[in-house]
Amino acid sequence: MVIGAVPQRDAGEATRARIVEVALELIADRGFSATTTREIAERLGFTKAALYYHFRTKDDLLAAIVAPAMTGLAALVDEVRPRAEPAARRSVLAGYVALVAEHADLVRVLAADPAVRHSPALAGAMPLYERLAQLLAGVEVPGTPERVRVRAALGAVHAALEHAEPGEDPVVVRSTTLAAACGALGVPAPRAG
Repeated sequence: MVIGAVPQRDAGEATRARIVEVALELIADRGFSATTTREIAERLGFTKAALYYHFRTKDDLLAAIVAPAMTGLAALVDEVRPRAEPAARRSVLAGYVALVAEHADLVRVLAADPAVRHSPALAGAMPLYERLAQLLAGVEVPGTPERVRVRAALGAVHAALEHAEPGEDPVVVRSTTLAAACGALGVPAPRAG
């Protein structure tokens, strides 16, 4: 065993986490395409070589940025079986509202920057999103009405959370978002209280 190996690994993980945090801030402000690795390195006080030590490419960095949201979405859709019960669908929708709220800056970037949507870092997102849509539809093979309701519900979630005002109470925003999305989905909203 190498003495000091664990603290060095922890320092490396902390550095990677800081890089991801700063990169997301810059990308959320300027967009993925417009943000350069040089700008990220400068904001961190690094050389580009130091940044590349942790992330070989900008796409590798994007993969690290989206990983927590992808993991959260996978956990949400993997633990539920398709059921038509309104409570089950509402529960999935509530989980998605919480996930989008937690990753609001990232969701804004994904929605606004077409370059990001075509990145290899998001290759696994489409099957997860399709699974989410199926769970929300509540049927194995959704027809047009079910697909439209799902799109309306997910659109409500994204619009409400991506455009929330800085001074708004996040609890009220999330609960109101869930109620609106439930209405679009055609399931009863959770009871207030």
